[in-house]
Amino acid sequence: MLKFFDEHFEESFLVALMAVMTLLIGVQIFMRYVLGASLSWSEELARYFFIWMTYVGIAYAVRRDAHIRVTMFTGIFSIRGQVYLRALTHIIFAGFAAYVMYQGWFLVEKTFRFGQSSASLGLPMGIVYLAPFTGFLLVVVRLAQAVVMELRAPEQGEAE
Repeated sequence: MLKFFDEHFEESFLVALMAVMTLLIGVQIFMRYVLGASLSWSEELARYFFIWMTYVGIAYAVRRDAHIRVTMFTGIFSIRGQVYLRALTHIIFAGFAAYVMYQGWFLVEKTFRFGQSSASLGLPMGIVYLAPFTGFLLVVVRLAQAVVMELRAPEQGEAE
């Protein structure tokens, strides 16, 4: 169970959000063009799901090692040097993610303290603003895993 959670958490979360968002938009289209009446809250909720999908999607890209990077410079290093350089870039990225989390937490806290809520749903906006914090928290976890895997790789290669 933990292995599935580790390997497919972001993917499962993204698929669920995408399915619900698609259903919401489909219902909204049906209501508007077939029944002549629209839901006041569906577009807002779909927008919030999209925001959450964006930030969790960053963690998913990190998990799948699909984020953008320039590898031309790394070719001048030995295999071991490339491993250390990749680990260093992961650590720098984790530092950026930690900074976003730090700043995001203040925004979340302030939003909950002031009691700001969304227009149609009345949903506390702090829940929406938790998306960057949560997404980058997952990024930090995935980057820590990547650093450990990168640093273990040369040891496994030497043992063989």
